Amino acid sequence: MFKKTLISLSVVLLLTFASCGGGSSKEAKALLQKILQLVGIPQHVTVNICQDENKNGLCENFELQASININSGDDIDTIWQKITKDKDGRYFLETYDETLPILLEVQDTANLDFDDSKFTLTFNGFETKEENETKELSILESMVDANVLSKDIADKFRTLDNAEAQDKYYTALFESLETNINTLRREDLNKEEAINATIKEMAEETKINQAQADRINSCENNQSCVDKEIKKVSDELIISDEEVTEITGREIKPTPIAGGEEVVYGKWVKPSRSVCEENGGNYHTYFESFDSGTKYKDLKYTDCGATWENAKNICSASGAILPNIETLGAVITDCGGDWVSYYNDDGDNRDERTDKNRANESYQACYRERGFSPVSYWSSTTKDTSDSSSSWFVYFGNGSDGGWHKHSNSDFALCVR
Repeated sequence: MFKKTLISLSVVLLLTFASCGGGSSKEAKALLQKILQLVGIPQHVTVNICQDENKNGLCENFELQASININSGDDIDTIWQKITKDKDGRYFLETYDETLPILLEVQDTANLDFDDSKFTLTFNGFETKEENETKELSILESMVDANVLSKDIADKFRTLDNAEAQDKYYTALFESLETNINTLRREDLNKEEAINATIKEMAEETKINQAQADRINSCENNQSCVDKEIKKVSDELIISDEEVTEITGREIKPTPIAGGEEVVYGKWVKPSRSVCEENGGNYHTYFESFDSGTKYKDLKYTDCGATWENAKNICSASGAILPNIETLGAVITDCGGDWVSYYNDDGDNRDERTDKNRANESYQACYRERGFSPVSYWSSTTKDTSDSSSSWFVYFGNGSDGGWHKHSNSDFALCVR
């Protein structure tokens, strides 16, 4: 089980170095010692803690590190500006600058497949010069410090009533983190991108499922109940194939279609929950219950619903643009579907052709594997040059298109960069 490791320190005010062979430029500054509290991280995989002096996300030899021991030949600045580890495994942070970011480096050769089995969690520095100020080093706190999870929600999960449930939650959190890092590294994200995306995605799931903390507490001492609820939390924390696609984007290679607008080649971007909601959209998380019978019923989809104007703003805030109808239609044809297109004036035998698209397993699997949902997405293309109030949409579920009023209708926002 995980145990909270509390490292108690005191604040030492360094008044002068004169008696130690002074002349130091730091002689008028306060030397601070703080409390570091390691929570939910197995101590046997913690290999380094440092202050990130140059803020490059790496623990380097010249920075304050837990792995460095005080040697008899160290000068006064070298001796005091360190994080030291005593024989009981406690960490002592002694520094002149309490505001520097703190890095926690983990190495787990049994479970991590990349980067020498290492990853690094980043934390903000201390907030004050107060004596015995405590800084928690945990996965939850890294989410809070990254501004992707509120302290109030984090507190719900780090103050569970049942001590055993608390340990099991920390275990699930840590194991999910490592699983997700491996998943995203396999998708060719670099190690920094993988850890940042993992922290953000797990924070999103924690926000969505914050009521789960209350359900765990309601189990009281019923460990069977606790295990069941922790399993639900763990399942939600694992990044799904759909979420991988949302995080990484997918390069598209559509077949250009004669006439109309130019097909845009690029990377697809599904708006995040925060970008969606901050720009007037509604973020939907749902399971499929239509189009393809029971085959895809267990797949989870996430999409951002919005009016056409808001969809444009959401894409802009995502560093992308709303795709034109040719680009959306090219996804259908590139996946082997039949684009049943009123836009291209070929809407004949519409019902027969859309039914074939619904029954085309290769087509249905293709667009899902690329991260799209069986729903309709706004295009940037105005439906009628004589009436700018409506815009075309494309519905991947049956391979068709149609028109919606830009202001009174809501559809899904899918962006291209």
